[in-house]
Amino acid sequence: MLHTDFYRSRLPHIQPLGGTFFVTTRLYGSVPQIEKQRLSEDFLLRKQQIIARRDHTPDELDRLTRQYFAAYETILEKSNFGPKWLAVNAIAEQIARALHYFDAKRYELIAYCLMSNHVHVVFTLNDEAVSLQQVMHSLKSFTASKCNELLDRTGAFWEHESYDRLVRDRAELHRIVQYVLHNPVKAGLCQCWQDWKWTYIKPEYNDFT
Repeated sequence: MLHTDFYRSRLPHIQPLGGTFFVTTRLYGSVPQIEKQRLSEDFLLRKQQIIARRDHTPDELDRLTRQYFAAYETILEKSNFGPKWLAVNAIAEQIARALHYFDAKRYELIAYCLMSNHVHVVFTLNDEAVSLQQVMHSLKSFTASKCNELLDRTGAFWEHESYDRLVRDRAELHRIVQYVLHNPVKAGLCQCWQDWKWTYIKPEYNDFT
């Protein structure tokens, strides 16, 4: 039976256990506070305007959420603001190892891409006793501890909230995997996604490349 876990935050989170998810998490302080506030206020205002209309559709809210994510992504890709710890090989390696460690334990890892200040990952939860929120908490708390130790620092490593999107069907999964794989190409960091050291796709999904 499909269960759903909800929690309140600035973004809507629909988290059916056993679902396939596209998750993006970013380093703490990677977006200026003034930009975070501007994006959040704009998102909430536009959301209220949509909901206020009696004829609004779920697709409109879904489109707004995707636009909100795209705005954050543009800032992350183009800004020199904030930490770039994931550009350090030892840090990226630690995070990649953690992502692979939970593969076949808590989820089926499909693809990921590590950028200098954020991570995209796609996976399917395979344990109906574990929620997406629990999985992300485990990943973020473990990697934050290990990476802070490597960096000889203390304090927040990841932003508290991650962006997560439930993948509706195989066509959407294909589009998302393509987006993840080509993220460094889009950012001008390489010409071919295969050249990026910290991009991964499970061989079973090679037909998505």
